[in-house]
Amino acid sequence: MKKLFHFSIERVPLWFGLVSTFVFIFFIISILPSQSNLAESFGLTESIDTSWFYNSSELYRIAESYGTIGRQFYIQQRWTFDLVWPLVYFSFIFSTSALLYKSIGLSHHNRWLLSFTWFAILFDYLENIMVSIVMARYPSQTIIIADFAGTATSLKWIFLGLGFFILALLVVVKLIQIGLRLTRK
Repeated sequence: MKKLFHFSIERVPLWFGLVSTFVFIFFIISILPSQSNLAESFGLTESIDTSWFYNSSELYRIAESYGTIGRQFYIQQRWTFDLVWPLVYFSFIFSTSALLYKSIGLSHHNRWLLSFTWFAILFDYLENIMVSIVMARYPSQTIIIADFAGTATSLKWIFLGLGFFILALLVVVKLIQIGLRLTRK
């Protein structure tokens, strides 16, 4: 796994970074708002995915508020749109960070900083699986899964935030590096 991770950092082509950036921007501008509007049209005004944390009783309260059609839509959305969206943000953050990392010339010992996005996508998919199970089984209780779903959501946001923070930090370091080169000329 470690070799695959290091290999993936070294082999990210520039074109992939550019394409993933454009796809990410397209999703932010077009796809996310349309998915949000679609969810609202099904009565899903309270979103589980954007919560920082929730417990099992909150999850069951939200599941009840969605109704049968809303729960079915939620599950469908997790296994269509929300299969693609994590790949989009992962590709953007990881490829752009890897390209900046290589361009700046940072030590190979700091590569672990780019692993946060891998954990974000892992916990995002784990959250989708657990919440889908709860929604599909509702009103039956799935206690352990419902309890861990909120934790998976929190971990997703923590690692995603760290991934964006590292990306922003790399952008700042690259801009400083460019600025120093320009002042030396």
